[in-house]
Amino acid sequence: IIDRSGETGNEAWQAIVEKAGEDAGDYHRDPKDGWRPFNWSGISSDGSGDTYNYQPANYLYTPQKRYSSFLTGSYDLSEKSSVYFEVSYTNRQSDQKLAPTPLFIISEGIRVSADNKYNDYGRDFIDVRRRFVESGNRNFLQDLDTYRIVVGEKYSWGGFDHDLSFSYGRTEGTNVNEGRFIRSNVERALGPDADCAAPCVPLDIMHGAGTITQDMLKYIQYTGIARGHSQQKILQLNSTGEVAELPAGPVAVAAGLSSRWEAGASIPDPVTASGNTTGNKEEPTAGEYSVKALYAETILPLYADDSFGIDLSAAGRVFDYDTFGSGFTYEAGTRIDLPQGAALRATVSNAFRAPSIAEMFLGNTDSFPLVSDPCSTVDEAGEARELTSQQIKNCKNAGIPADFEDSRAQLRAKLGGSTDIDPETANMLTAGLVYAPEMVDGLDISVDYYTATVEDEIGTLPAGLILSNCYSQDSPSNCDQIIRDENNLIKNILATNTNVGKRETSGIDIGVNYLTDSSLGIITGQLESNMLLKYDQTTPTATGSETVEGKGYYDLGAFPSWRHTASLGLNKKSYTLGLNWRYIGGFEECEGDDCKGIYRDDVDAPKVRAIEANSILSLQGSYELGSGFGNSVITVGINNILDQAPAVIFNGFLATSDAATYDFLGRYLYLRLTQSL
Repeated sequence: IIDRSGETGNEAWQAIVEKAGEDAGDYHRDPKDGWRPFNWSGISSDGSGDTYNYQPANYLYTPQKRYSSFLTGSYDLSEKSSVYFEVSYTNRQSDQKLAPTPLFIISEGIRVSADNKYNDYGRDFIDVRRRFVESGNRNFLQDLDTYRIVVGEKYSWGGFDHDLSFSYGRTEGTNVNEGRFIRSNVERALGPDADCAAPCVPLDIMHGAGTITQDMLKYIQYTGIARGHSQQKILQLNSTGEVAELPAGPVAVAAGLSSRWEAGASIPDPVTASGNTTGNKEEPTAGEYSVKALYAETILPLYADDSFGIDLSAAGRVFDYDTFGSGFTYEAGTRIDLPQGAALRATVSNAFRAPSIAEMFLGNTDSFPLVSDPCSTVDEAGEARELTSQQIKNCKNAGIPADFEDSRAQLRAKLGGSTDIDPETANMLTAGLVYAPEMVDGLDISVDYYTATVEDEIGTLPAGLILSNCYSQDSPSNCDQIIRDENNLIKNILATNTNVGKRETSGIDIGVNYLTDSSLGIITGQLESNMLLKYDQTTPTATGSETVEGKGYYDLGAFPSWRHTASLGLNKKSYTLGLNWRYIGGFEECEGDDCKGIYRDDVDAPKVRAIEANSILSLQGSYELGSGFGNSVITVGINNILDQAPAVIFNGFLATSDAATYDFLGRYLYLRLTQSL
């Protein structure tokens, strides 16, 4: 219980307050000692504190079963014409498991009435927080079917090879959620007993674990079934051929035109769609669009002799969306072959990406990112937190009391689509050197520089960035996206899709490949390295714009200065061996995912910790068996031989790390048999 109202209550409540001390404010019902001050410093499962550790109850990886079938065929109508078809079907059954439902009644606008039969203290409570361990885990079950059909004709005419086809694809299925609560039933069950007539069952959230009965759960729980689909139809004609013969070689051209139709919908269950749930609310999503395009590309060999050559390439695409209108994208490049096995290459291009159906039409959906209130004078562990000078000033100007406390480690963010967003556009440049030294047979080296700028990037501002922009810098922005209730608690962080600004990235890719034949067999080696030079996101503010640096910091995700992958292989007749290495460099994370104070003078320096580099080694081998039934290959492998744990990232939502970057399975052994007839 967090006592925000300070009501006197009866003698039983006054005895608790007196025992805990007048300044306690937060109370925990200890199974042995009864009510006492809440210990925020650790988790209850190991005795270090009173908070609930939800991570061990969650799935890290999604279990799934997949059934697939594929059929293809063709028939020759003549020497120059044939028809073909493809049919595929896939069924996927998967599920996610989350810890038992938490209930923060203040986040739902619910109170425990003084007239509830399980409230022994003669007063209302507006902030009681409980994990419903009696209800078991929340489960989310998916059953999806995907169909795809393609019919077409390939034919030769006018010196070109043509391919005319039509494809139809559709994915549809259900998503079942179990273990969440009906908000109105919870409110009624915690209200006065007089308002809780059958089938309502009064709810006890005041007496600790084990006091929630199955009858109580039966009244407040629900199973929801959501349905959805996505659909795509494509009609296209592609042609390839040679249009001229130059001294340096033929001029090849590829061209085509296409029409594509996209549609999709996601319909939540009625309880979720109406917002009458204590879990994540979600509104329906539905929309469609179509696009027509005409495209072509060519390679033009300008010059070639024994030691020197120049090729030019060009590509263009004209398109028309029924949602955004017309546009044009292009790519132009050159390759210059030099003596001694060297070559220079470069390309310049632009790009266009229209918003997807979900980005445009996604209904408002709840999310609970791992962020805390910058105006709180206590952190997630309940320890005193010293606000920066900017936070003190901005929080005061927003009307937040100087002694305001909010220990929540997750805050509700409202996600959703928008039809007011513009398409993304991008400009890219690459330039590099390829070198295959004549003195070392089988070796080639490449070094490429790249830079790309995405304008009008589609996405949502991270909740931590919205909070930082409003409270942690001299010129506040995005404050209109933060909604507080009458107790000054953050009720919603509005993070619907928008054009969030631009993203700039640049770096250098290095590649080394080697192949040689030896008495042991064919030996191969490969190294690919990326040196990141820049990864910045620029967002609009009330006074102009600001840039968040991503390289070397976790504010925008895991973007270290260096990444490497390497492999060493041996191939001889019926067997192969391979050793792989993956390296992700280190970087830094800051409190609240806000490292701006490291490189900006107008933001106070944050608390910083280093994320260590991470390396993974994997080994695999295969052996080919010959038999009268065809060809059999047995493969045995070990991923993550040294059982390297993922890097610890305190701001990482899943298991204090980043599931999109690191391996969570640990050492993993597998055996695979492949049979071909």
